[in-house]
Amino acid sequence: MARKTHPSPGTFALQGDLDVFSIQAQWERLQARAIPPGDPFVLDLSAVGDLDLSGLQLLLVLDRHLAARGIPLTVAGAKPEWQDRFRPLGLAGILGDRP
Repeated sequence: MARKTHPSPGTFALQGDLDVFSIQAQWERLQARAIPPGDPFVLDLSAVGDLDLSGLQLLLVLDRHLAARGIPLTVAGAKPEWQDRFRPLGLAGILGDRP
């Protein structure tokens, strides 16, 4: 019998879009998530449909917010086209794109 795998406690999957129309609700979902200080936090974007500059700004604010609490942020599941879109602006690093 196969065992079900569960995401680690430090993983949170966002669903829907990360755009100007949805960032307030997405931020509220993230704020409701209890994240112990010092534990790494993985944000899974594989179920996110669209990401615009507002959504990227939310990720940057989240990174800063967590860093202030000593919590490293890793973004997983970023679509290559998002990295391509934001690389010319120098903003793809938050999506895991490293030059």
